[in-house]
Amino acid sequence: MSNQSLGNRVQTELKQAVLSGLLPDSDHEKAELLLERLQKPVRLAILGMPESGKSRLLNLLVGADVIPQGVHLPTMQLVYGDSEKSVCTLADGSKEVFNAVDADMIAGLSPVFVEMQMPLPALNKISVLEVVAPNDTNAVHRASQWASKRTDVALWCTRGFTEPEQRIWATMPDLIKDHAFCMVTHADFLKAQGLYEAAVGAISAAAGDEFNAVLAIATNQALSARRADGTVDKDVMRESGGSALISAVLKQVDRGRQSAVDQGDILLHQHADLLAPLKDAPVAPAPAPEPEVEPEPAAPVAAPEKAQAEAPKATEAPAETKPATRDAISRLREIAARKNVSRDLAFEEAAKPAETPAAEPEPEPEAAPEEEVPVEVAAEPLQPATRDAYEHVIAYLEERGAELASVLEKQGEDGPAEVMTMAVDQIQWLCDYLNENGDAADSSLQRTRDTAFDAADMVQLMQMEKQGTAALEAISLMLQIKRELQADLAA
Repeated sequence: MSNQSLGNRVQTELKQAVLSGLLPDSDHEKAELLLERLQKPVRLAILGMPESGKSRLLNLLVGADVIPQGVHLPTMQLVYGDSEKSVCTLADGSKEVFNAVDADMIAGLSPVFVEMQMPLPALNKISVLEVVAPNDTNAVHRASQWASKRTDVALWCTRGFTEPEQRIWATMPDLIKDHAFCMVTHADFLKAQGLYEAAVGAISAAAGDEFNAVLAIATNQALSARRADGTVDKDVMRESGGSALISAVLKQVDRGRQSAVDQGDILLHQHADLLAPLKDAPVAPAPAPEPEVEPEPAAPVAAPEKAQAEAPKATEAPAETKPATRDAISRLREIAARKNVSRDLAFEEAAKPAETPAAEPEPEPEAAPEEEVPVEVAAEPLQPATRDAYEHVIAYLEERGAELASVLEKQGEDGPAEVMTMAVDQIQWLCDYLNENGDAADSSLQRTRDTAFDAADMVQLMQMEKQGTAALEAISLMLQIKRELQADLAA
């Protein structure tokens, strides 16, 4: 069964399970959350200090000149809509609604928050939150914390990732860091000055493992790759770093959805007996993903103090960085980002932006093109010894995965703890086996070994933290590793 058909089945069955009321209360809530993740676009937030190139990056990601050069708007949420619509929240709490998206008109109202709805193809996959705050460390800190509760993937735009920025980012939740990219948004300027390598190296060192990856982008160059006739200069887009950005976002979108599919499938299997009556019920067609995302503009981050009541208060941004025992998920994601696996190309074509390094904040944007081409990476053929090792591991994971699901199903409340113990043992076996088998000349094998060792760190950490969903996440992780091995075998 393809990942797409599995996703459609899980989404349909989760919806039936939620509507049926047959699930226990705690798992009913989990099913609702998973269903919501599958139905709605991934929430992407663009963060950073003022004048760091956030608006230009937004235009690039959605393939349209939503925020023209020189127009300053407050924090805004851009979501899909069949027609254009703007909902402006004013400082007194009142709202102005327009059946159009006109940045100049909106700016004239001086709103504190704006929701824009537009029929842009990219917004079928992502919604975009651009976070705007005054040029003050504490204000940016509060705004970033506010946004972290409304974000799945984050882009931190920077020109140097200074110490104040590092302190702000250090306070962000680890879960956000695992799905975040540090965007160096003036790559063209750095190259012109001969400072590119040194600057990006310094930023990468300062960022450490606080991000999934550090990406340099010349945003203006990327925007100029879009011609007036809607076509894209692929070479310019690739050179600018736009293609790398789109590819990175695509992988996060794909991984997030697949994780939800895996966890939903496991939850359905766990309660198969309770849900058995639904098998005889008429099966509704697989629900199409709902394009629009309900943003939560209750506390616009750009509002004055009185309008920012919901935003977390902080007298100053904490000075310390991450805890010594950094969540291993970030390292796992970092390795996964290096995988040469081509993912869902539909979004790239829909989003129509190409990867590019960010440039100076204010160049003339080109008309948004209609199409973007994915970056293709030639996969190296696996050596026979590596193929044999992968096939053995896949068979092992399939067998052990069935055992884990059976334990969850049969042992009720005691199941998750035993599953975690088994998962730790099984992933440790995976590390040992891959370390001793396969052909070391295969770059794929080395990446897989790295992934396995970081997966072992992660499940051990989850076991110690005793998270409520840890058992499902551990099984999901094993399924993810199995799929990546299958993809390498099929390449």
